[in-house]
Amino acid sequence: MADVRPVIGMGALLEIISDKAELQKGAEMFDRKLLANLSRYENRLFADAAGSGATPYKVSLVFGEARSDVKGRCSCMAARSRPFCKHAAALLVAWARAPDAFVTAESAPVAPGGTGAKKSVKKGKAETGELMKAGVAQVSTLVRELGLSGVASLGAERPEQVRALGEALRANGLRRLSARAVELAGLLDAAVARTGTFEAPVFTDLVADMLLTARKVEKHLGGEALEPRHVEELIGRTWTKKDRAPVTGLTLVEYAFSSRVTPDRFLIRESRFVDLVSGGHYSEKQILPAMLKTVPPKKSHAGYVLQGATGGQYPGFAPHRLDLEEWTGGAPVDREPLERLLEVALPDVSAAMAAFQEHRKDVFAPDLLPVVVRVGTLLASGSRSQFVDGAGRALFLPADASLEEPLAAALEGSKLLAVMGDVGLEAALPTLFPSAVVVETPEGLELRALGRAEDVPVVSRRRGRVRPPATPSALPRSGWADAARAAGASRAAIALAEVRDELADAFASGLAAVGARTVEPLVARLRELGLEKPGALLEALAQRPDPGERLDDFIKVYQVLGIALVRLSGAVQVEVSALESVPTHPSIHVQRPEVALSPGEAMVRRARGELTRYEAAAHAARYYASLGVDALLRDCYPTWSDGAASAFVARVVATRGEAALEAVKGALAEHHSRMVRRTALRTLGAMGGPQARRELDAMTRAGHDAGLRLFARETLEDVRAREGGEATVAELMRVRRAKVQPLAQAALSEPTKEARAAAVNTLADHGAVAMPVLRQVLYSDPSREVRREAAQALARMGDTEVIDRFVNMVQARSLNDEEAKTAVYALGMLGDVRGAEALLAAFADGWKPGVVAESMRTLGLALLQPALALAEARPEVLERQALRGLFESFPAVPLTQELLARVEASSGRPDFVDRASVYLKLAAQNPAAGKQVAAHLLTLPAVSGDKALSRLAKKVLG
Repeated sequence: MADVRPVIGMGALLEIISDKAELQKGAEMFDRKLLANLSRYENRLFADAAGSGATPYKVSLVFGEARSDVKGRCSCMAARSRPFCKHAAALLVAWARAPDAFVTAESAPVAPGGTGAKKSVKKGKAETGELMKAGVAQVSTLVRELGLSGVASLGAERPEQVRALGEALRANGLRRLSARAVELAGLLDAAVARTGTFEAPVFTDLVADMLLTARKVEKHLGGEALEPRHVEELIGRTWTKKDRAPVTGLTLVEYAFSSRVTPDRFLIRESRFVDLVSGGHYSEKQILPAMLKTVPPKKSHAGYVLQGATGGQYPGFAPHRLDLEEWTGGAPVDREPLERLLEVALPDVSAAMAAFQEHRKDVFAPDLLPVVVRVGTLLASGSRSQFVDGAGRALFLPADASLEEPLAAALEGSKLLAVMGDVGLEAALPTLFPSAVVVETPEGLELRALGRAEDVPVVSRRRGRVRPPATPSALPRSGWADAARAAGASRAAIALAEVRDELADAFASGLAAVGARTVEPLVARLRELGLEKPGALLEALAQRPDPGERLDDFIKVYQVLGIALVRLSGAVQVEVSALESVPTHPSIHVQRPEVALSPGEAMVRRARGELTRYEAAAHAARYYASLGVDALLRDCYPTWSDGAASAFVARVVATRGEAALEAVKGALAEHHSRMVRRTALRTLGAMGGPQARRELDAMTRAGHDAGLRLFARETLEDVRAREGGEATVAELMRVRRAKVQPLAQAALSEPTKEARAAAVNTLADHGAVAMPVLRQVLYSDPSREVRREAAQALARMGDTEVIDRFVNMVQARSLNDEEAKTAVYALGMLGDVRGAEALLAAFADGWKPGVVAESMRTLGLALLQPALALAEARPEVLERQALRGLFESFPAVPLTQELLARVEASSGRPDFVDRASVYLKLAAQNPAAGKQVAAHLLTLPAVSGDKALSRLAKKVLG
């Protein structure tokens, strides 16, 4: 009698059940969990299947010697007229997808249609060791098959088979193999479909890792002891209190807090700590079924030092998981603990790379190594940003656009001292995935979390540039060598990455492709790189006639080259003297441009992806600096309304005494945009002195804009504190932080969205000290409502660091309508000229014109120049009354000046008549401006000679 064998994959199932419709019904029954009491005995499977009646159907399968020799039985009526009913099909699907769910019976249960009492069945799952051995055997078979055949000839069902295997492996206790199999299944989807991104090095890395892990677990099951940390990483287990090592005397500071749901529906809340005594990394986790609501959620410890912490440490790699038992809380994370944190940090990038290379020597170590490393610069030029230390050594940041905004917000107006996060590999490059930074501000040291949606990065090897297929049938390949080249890695690293790319391509085509002709040039290049031993092994394995005998040595060569690549592609050297800082972000540097671009030109190039936001900001700063102080005093637009230039304008204008005070008074007028008025208040803060204090004090009570009144009060407090000396400034900052700290913790970690939203609303009344927390909420809170509250609070507070987020949300309006509406409101409230084009584009496209028009009106004169540019480029938008109405509300003097300047600038253009018509239509909306513009146009021959245009001008004159 044959043993039951797992049947995996749609192709194999169809060999047994040819009726696709019945098989589909069975799969749906399995997905709906309509099978119960799954069991197995020798070559038979048994289950109860829910039916239309109160009593379930009894269903069983009997397996013969051949794979397709399977007989189904069921107590339902349908089973009498067909070989397999849907209940029998569901049982077969269950065995294919979740064999570990079947208990092992001591004897056969009653078969469908049988009589007599049901015999005893052993309760519980099959022996863990037996299941693990079976899982390891399946992985070994899969690896061998993929190695021999490659991916070009995979059947359509193969990815689903591998995915089902991954799910079964997790249930069998094979944690690492399960994760790798699920990731491999996603990669194989692209290979089978010939679409998407198939990356040969990713495929080869995954298969190699699965083979090495399977061999290690196989030895363990054979009696070889595993280190406890390897048990946790490779298998996982429930560690009791006696298994945990006691730890005492820790001084912990939390630098990241995350809450996420795993694919198998477990909710994980995690705090990440660094110990101020040893510099070691720890984590505290709460792991619960996602649907469980009765257990109080773990909260964040952000902002407080956990002194004298004790508890039990789980086996495993850093960050070491702790079961915290006792600690003394309450001390804030201020200068003293942060100075200690800097003392225990790795001193530079070279030390971080040395630690990572040591970590990588253990092939079963996690992909990521937690670090705190001292750096001083964020280099934001080129295809990949980099953290740079004092010696010019740099570590790459991940190719992750979502990092840009949190980093910009964290580094605004501050000096970067250290970064906390995880070092791993991305596109073969050592990469630092940041979670928080330590910065120095005029008020002291601060720890600023980056607040991304996933604070703890999940490293995916499936990143990097992808070269398109040469032919429709070819498999796309990864461009890791291209990524290394673009990132400025060494020649040796690029050469070795190219060798690994080519080996991976050959492996993806099957080990039969790894012959002498293929490896000969690769062996020569390895010898040139000083890697004679791997080259000799590669040369020897290619000589073996049986491709199956090449697998182990191929994987060994590939792994050795990976370790060598980490060493060669380590920290790169940056020429610091060729960099310049971004004015608003002194720790962010860019390559010094040869020619300065105007803000408009820089914006266009940035939209094309040719400049980073910081490079565009550097160009804008150079442009504004070239205008001279007199121009800045005279013209508020666009300079004073540009949030990126606000600090620069305030610093320069403040030096001009009485002239500066007069310019500020004019800029505080109600008709100006909020950003112009914020720049004026910032200028008063930079000036200081009795007159500035009087103006600021008046603004704390003037007008209906609560956000501006709050900013005026905060700026006045700063001026008075500076006059009192450094101790007064430090005390003011301490008081502000103390007020914000409990609210910050509530906003970040309260379990209900209502509680977090209430904390956000209160934080909005605390000024700039609350901005980092509100940004973190905006970037990472799972609730749309809470994120909206944070967005509105930041807009009222005038936080220009989040403007890119709002612009992107408006541009993505077709994907998320509600988020776009929130962003439209925020852009109007900010009054920053950089948001004008996004609002105008949405308006011109007819997207929610009423909502957009209201926000455009709040921009005031900041909208004048962008609106004129839109009307020139797309005259048809003038049919919209809402757009024409904007020009009615503009003050006559600046409108007249801008229209006449544009008439003068375009007078020699071939389309001058068309442009003049646009200017007249707009001027007509504002009688005071219209008469002056019309009178001037009638003096020009091109206008007076055009009957229609001259008639329109005379009509405007009245």
